[in-house]
Amino acid sequence: MLRGSRSMTRWSFALVWALTVLLRSPAFAGETQGVEGFLSSATRLMVFSPHPDDETLGAGGLIQRVLGLGGSAKVVFMTSGDGYPEGVELEDHIRRPTAEDYREYGQEREGEARWVLGALGMKERDIVFLGYPDGGLCRLLAGEHLSRRHPYVSPYTKRDSPPPSEAVLPKAEYDRNDLVQEIVRLLEEFHPSLVSFTRREDAHPDHCSTYVFVHEALRRAQEKQPSYKPTVLTFLIHYGQWPIGEESGTGSRLLPPKDFPKKDWVELSLSDAEMETKRKALLQYSSQMLVMGRFLLSFARSNELFSLDSGRSEKNWNNAKCCP
Repeated sequence: MLRGSRSMTRWSFALVWALTVLLRSPAFAGETQGVEGFLSSATRLMVFSPHPDDETLGAGGLIQRVLGLGGSAKVVFMTSGDGYPEGVELEDHIRRPTAEDYREYGQEREGEARWVLGALGMKERDIVFLGYPDGGLCRLLAGEHLSRRHPYVSPYTKRDSPPPSEAVLPKAEYDRNDLVQEIVRLLEEFHPSLVSFTRREDAHPDHCSTYVFVHEALRRAQEKQPSYKPTVLTFLIHYGQWPIGEESGTGSRLLPPKDFPKKDWVELSLSDAEMETKRKALLQYSSQMLVMGRFLLSFARSNELFSLDSGRSEKNWNNAKCCP
């Protein structure tokens, strides 16, 4: 009887200890959980960035960490950021930019992206530019172009298709289905185990649209190969005045917006070296630093925030209204 009591006492102590640890864990304490458990030397990370700079703002530390562990990373740019009138006007001192001015601005932003990602440890062969219309992704999503015979035309570059050098599929045009098919091809070729892109709640129309396009492509890829189930981490860039004004300053933690509707955050804590590399990389986006430098540097914190996205609410994301 005494032996049984001692066994029960030990079991009770173990149970209390386990519950104490559990209740102190981030999930119960209202804090964010860690991303580290999803990462290893076998990780194959694919980041979909609406514009050059979003990949570093949201996942610059994640890219470094995956490569540092011996994993692989590929970054896919949905657009080249060539539809930004304020940027072109400030960069080139042009009041009324022409289509050629916008195209040259896009080439400049692509060059910056290659330099920045090289600083994060990536090779140029792992950087993909799809060349779809900056400021027009939500129009493709809404199907505002009339048909395949009348693809969407960028009001900035006057293009109706990706540059031939950037087309993943032959004869691709500015069409919703073409964009999804190109993303499917990239997923099938690289076969990422971890996919990261902007959240559906992101206030920028191109960011919200990127969420829907990538999820649609993942669904199609999984229909072809049901066993393919990569982990999906989404990140937030534009949401009101966030993150400026919330614990601003290099080195402080990035906190979720106080009024954000969902509390499903996970985080990656960055080392001092990773944080400094990210900060220096952001400074290399000189065209964007000229326009919104304070905003860019507000992401140079000691952590990065993500959402572990199951994609189960397909009805919600497929009907997302991304256009203002």
